Amino acid sequence: MSEYQNRKRRQTKLPRLELVADLYKRGNSLRKVREEVMRRLDLKSYSLQTVHADVKLLLKEWRESRIEKTDEAVQLELERIDDTIRELWDEWERSKQNYTKTSNKRKGAPVKDKEKGTSTLRTYQKEEVETDVICMGDVSYISEIRHQLIERRKLLGLYAPEEKSLTLNKYDLSNLTPEQQDILLDIGEQALNVTE
Repeated sequence: MSEYQNRKRRQTKLPRLELVADLYKRGNSLRKVREEVMRRLDLKSYSLQTVHADVKLLLKEWRESRIEKTDEAVQLELERIDDTIRELWDEWERSKQNYTKTSNKRKGAPVKDKEKGTSTLRTYQKEEVETDVICMGDVSYISEIRHQLIERRKLLGLYAPEEKSLTLNKYDLSNLTPEQQDILLDIGEQALNVTE
């Protein structure tokens, strides 16, 4: 294949992959993805095999980029959690501070200005009441701090992993390797594509 043909092929494949990615992320079936790509890109043919290959390629790219960026993402999330926890502790301390609440009351009567024809309110008594408020702290801050600490521990992997078993009707698939599970998943997807 010539350089020109390779370049042209790449130029048509990239927009197709972007469209496939968008449609697949929205939960469309492979058949629906195929129909929509053919309609939007005005393609004469686009086989389900090619759709499946495009989706597999996208999943592989996403998996690789996720692995590369996982450490950075975990660090970023830990920093966000730490900042949130610091703010929550500050608010917790502030919610425990006592304060004085002041309320003002005024008593008055309406007075009519005979010259202008308007009425105003004339105050004849003012009352100011000060109340000392003793605060015990808002426990919702402590609850949110605990929640953030749980999230932090999960990100760091400090909890024991939860064991989940994968079953298919009456067959236990938890003893299969991840590669064998991927093969079964591929077979299932192919079976779904045939029946759609």
